[in-house]
Amino acid sequence: MLSPPPRDRPLPEFLRMATAIHWFRRDFRTRDNTALFTAAAEHDAVVGAFIIDPRWLGNPDKTGPHQTKFWLESLRELQASLAKLNIPLIIRTDRNPVRALLALARDVDAASITYNKEYEPDQIAMDERLEREAAPLGLKVQAYKDAAIFEEHEILTGSRTIYSVFSPYKRAYLARINSDGELAFTVRGLPRKSSRMIKAKSDPLNFPHGDVSLDLPPGEAAGLQRLEQFIANNVQHYRDQRDYPMLADHGGISRLSAYLNAGTISIRQAMHAAFQALTHASTKRPAQKAIDGSDPHTPRESTEHFISELIWREFYRMILFNFPHTVSKPFQDNYSHVTWANDPAHFKAWCEGRTGYPIVDAAMRQLAQTGWQHNRLRMIAAMFLTKDLDTSWVLGERFYMKSLMDYDQACNIGGWQWSASTGTDAAPYFRIMNPVLQSERYDPNGEFIRRYVPELRGVSKGFIHAPWLMPAEVQKAANCVIGKDYPAPIVDHHEAKERAVAKFRKPAAI
Repeated sequence: MLSPPPRDRPLPEFLRMATAIHWFRRDFRTRDNTALFTAAAEHDAVVGAFIIDPRWLGNPDKTGPHQTKFWLESLRELQASLAKLNIPLIIRTDRNPVRALLALARDVDAASITYNKEYEPDQIAMDERLEREAAPLGLKVQAYKDAAIFEEHEILTGSRTIYSVFSPYKRAYLARINSDGELAFTVRGLPRKSSRMIKAKSDPLNFPHGDVSLDLPPGEAAGLQRLEQFIANNVQHYRDQRDYPMLADHGGISRLSAYLNAGTISIRQAMHAAFQALTHASTKRPAQKAIDGSDPHTPRESTEHFISELIWREFYRMILFNFPHTVSKPFQDNYSHVTWANDPAHFKAWCEGRTGYPIVDAAMRQLAQTGWQHNRLRMIAAMFLTKDLDTSWVLGERFYMKSLMDYDQACNIGGWQWSASTGTDAAPYFRIMNPVLQSERYDPNGEFIRRYVPELRGVSKGFIHAPWLMPAEVQKAANCVIGKDYPAPIVDHHEAKERAVAKFRKPAAI
């Protein structure tokens, strides 16, 4: 349900001159921001704070240029929006964010610090440190659930244990979120306007991001607009169109991940919009066939599938919180013995999109050019790296960390471990995607491949998915000589598949 705006009621006497700092991390919005909303309701004045930690922001080994620019532009919009509420956004640069926050608290004589919880191991450790160091100073630190509707211990099995399989988790989640037709969360509006604008020393809002362009407009307004347009025009086709990369620019998918990751929209806003659409979604099957010629899904089925994808985000957050070792180790202990070849030349070819498999190369070049990669392609590329190239998922996960505009640690680790068959609810090790068949199915005309692999633009539909099969005279006619203009496959998929299956099937040494 939607909550009304806060009333301008008198504050309690002891809070009339109290100041709170709200620490922005990945919640770059004014609307439906739990901690910000509460801080404004309970204090006379609020100071927003964002700490630029150069160990992360601007460090090319940690954050990619597209994500950095998306965050920077979103923060600039946020700063302007907060100013209208008499809330300054103070920027401090420090390799020790806790130290910077406590210094700001002294500068503005703050009574408390609020923040919205995150679930990554490093962030949890920093939050715990903040609470320890703030207590002796008399600072109250308040953490709020915001990035998830149900967090780490709210959805449990009947025996009060953690779900490790998605399907039963999803059923329990849906039973709780929509009990008796009433959604189990509230979408808040704007926070209360501060009675006074507090001034404090602020660093420039800038950090290195390279010379890149964004294919999505950043910020809260753009995120809300994209959510509204997707729900109004495209969610009813989501299930039938979401796997086709060329439809990404035409509403085939939501493209909300970057906004959700930066927190320019909230998970509650997205879930509320989806459930609103579900109440009106038709159960009638469209007359037109799906792209693959099958009977299409109903608008209701498509909307339910979109809701399911939002639940995956919370499932992976719950897993990472409860199993922090999965940052670098398998979720499934029975695969802890698995070793990887980690051939540097193969990894480099994969990163650069030079594997000789067009769909994989197009996927990796899309990532390099845009900072984003279609979800189907993430699975294809990840499985190719781990199964065909026998390279550790940890290397792939870390490469995506510094490449993706929408990088989310929990989702990224969950997806990589799924593809590597080492994670929770993962793909069985013997089910390995064939990149040629995936290409033929999800880019049947080769449009996506030609867009990102220009060397193959002259190759016909019949050879675009496996160009090494072209006779020599056809290669010359297409201006694409394999081994010269475009690389030959660096591995044989069928041989690599047999090696991968044998490796996973081998029992651990006792």
